[in-house]
Amino acid sequence: MDLNNIERNQLDYFLTDVLPTELSDRFTYIYFYKYLISKNKDIQSMIRHQIKAKNDNNSDILFSGSKSWCSMPLKYTIMKQLHSEREISLLQPIAAVELFLFISTYQKEILSILDKNAIFSLRYHKRNNELVYKNTKKSVIKYFSDLQSETDKEVLEQTGMFFDIGPFKSIAQFTSSEEWFLLNSKYKFFIRTDYKSCFDSIYTHTFNWIIGKDVNDTKKFNNGSIYSSIDRILMNINARTSNGIVVGPEFSRMIAEILLQAIDREVYSRLLNQGTIAGINYNVYRYVDDIFIFAQSEKLANIVVDLYAEVARKYLLQLNETKLYRSKVPFVLEEWLNDTNSFTNKISALLFRNKEEVEALIKANKEKYEDKLQSEEFTPYLLKAYNLKNSKSNIMNRLNELICKYEQKTRTITAYFLGMLLNKVSTNKNKTRIFRESVSEKTVCNFLELAFYAYSYFPNFANTQKLLSILSYVRDEYDILAHKEILQKLINRYAFVFEKGNLNDTINLILFCCQAKIEIPFHQEEKIVKSLREKDDPILWASYLLYAKYSKKYYQEIRNEIGQILQEQIAGIVQKESIFTYREFWWVLIFNKADCLTSVEQDKIDELIASIKTSTERSAGAILGRLFKEYLMNSSIQFFEWDMKKRDFLRNFTFMTKERSIFKNYQQNLNSLEWGSF
Repeated sequence: MDLNNIERNQLDYFLTDVLPTELSDRFTYIYFYKYLISKNKDIQSMIRHQIKAKNDNNSDILFSGSKSWCSMPLKYTIMKQLHSEREISLLQPIAAVELFLFISTYQKEILSILDKNAIFSLRYHKRNNELVYKNTKKSVIKYFSDLQSETDKEVLEQTGMFFDIGPFKSIAQFTSSEEWFLLNSKYKFFIRTDYKSCFDSIYTHTFNWIIGKDVNDTKKFNNGSIYSSIDRILMNINARTSNGIVVGPEFSRMIAEILLQAIDREVYSRLLNQGTIAGINYNVYRYVDDIFIFAQSEKLANIVVDLYAEVARKYLLQLNETKLYRSKVPFVLEEWLNDTNSFTNKISALLFRNKEEVEALIKANKEKYEDKLQSEEFTPYLLKAYNLKNSKSNIMNRLNELICKYEQKTRTITAYFLGMLLNKVSTNKNKTRIFRESVSEKTVCNFLELAFYAYSYFPNFANTQKLLSILSYVRDEYDILAHKEILQKLINRYAFVFEKGNLNDTINLILFCCQAKIEIPFHQEEKIVKSLREKDDPILWASYLLYAKYSKKYYQEIRNEIGQILQEQIAGIVQKESIFTYREFWWVLIFNKADCLTSVEQDKIDELIASIKTSTERSAGAILGRLFKEYLMNSSIQFFEWDMKKRDFLRNFTFMTKERSIFKNYQQNLNSLEWGSF
């Protein structure tokens, strides 16, 4: 095979950079993606039209806000702290295609802007020439634009991202780098701050101000200007809203970076004009909205942060004064951080064998069995079951003490503890086991209870991912799905997490209950359904319907309620020419072609889809409108995967979790958790 001049398929962006991580496992763009692949001629036509419109600067304004472009995202909340939430946005599929077209049109300009202005940035997008994706079954698979049929498209959705991220992929990577330690020895003072409600505060029109300075009339700008297109597209994907940009897609972080770099550049230039030189008198490092300032004096550090505040106000952004942190350097970790590190390391050493202990175990086995074959068949194991049995209560008490002492750090403490467990059970799987081959049910139950206990303190989405991944690795050695009594006992005991956590954070745990065929206690089911009614989220309702299948009677009860809500939602869409701008349209996207619908309900959906007006024009917007309508009318599988047996939910979810680096390098990640917890 000739590997020269291979190009990555641009349409991959549709899968990798537009979906939020915090989402029900059942929602997917995969099938729509495959459909778009089959419509390559139309896709290329849309791209050519957009590029021509950009270059010609004609009256055909790019992403002008036509009915074919504008759509309403599905907004929902996840846990931020125990008593606070963060809003996340899931883009409509038609909006995701719009972002793909935007990237196809402006990729070179975007990457050039980001590279040119990355004077302080720790995280910006660069071209990714990597044409290898990891697979759940094989170590890697090669993916090329001319080998579409030979690859599993799901790996794209799971492994993202389309662009490379650098020079640091996380704050943790930065704070554990040689550069960080050099800064601590070179400078005398340190300030950490961030932008207050950064994404929610960004006014889309300010992107025009980057080149137009204080000119507020966006009509004065070139229609093909990247900044004007950013303004329009941010409004299109957010139902024409100019206040704030959607939170969740990687696309938003990339676009925000353009604006934040513009602020960096102005701060840098004004300091330089004053004779203050970056790298000598001071240094600034920014990771998205987090700003790290190092300076030779407290006075200079304050000048820099005040200048940031002044320049940010020009773009209608503010620094978060409540999270302003000043310190001399070297920076010393807080007491809670040291205590958490010490506690977790001790528990790790208590419960799991290290490399030297594993080698000693292998040696002892060889000495026990003179027969070479018997000794070679032995697989060393990590868990010290005896220590677990005798120390479980003590470990729980120690965790209690730590959380009581540092209550405000509950999120980070539990995340770190679960990360440690997950890191241990997921390493060297081909060379070691978690448990000895003759492990008892009691040992497995005790181990899982430790994970559930820690999780119950802070059941947010990331910790749900960790918990499910732990369950997956345990299942590889001990068929917990065949021993439902273990899982049922744990779910019964810790069912309060469904009330304590946000439903969007725990929905994948509910889906696991579906796969394991275990029941959530009735009183908690009632509370879940109450929450479903309050949230009015079709993805959550659809996911819960899958769980309800454990009982025919209960399933029919939930299905009937969904049917009633669905018809009410369809009736609420009164302006058919603006169908995509209705939040109610999400019910159509999720339940269209679902087997659970009655013929009457499906007919109502079909009637609504048929009312979508399309144009015979060859513009990009018109082509997209026709493609989307055709898909809605003809595809048997839409945007929600109803068949739980089609793929292994638990294994798939674990693979996705690992590839998105939720728990990698847990010791380093403690620093990252620290910065996020101010």
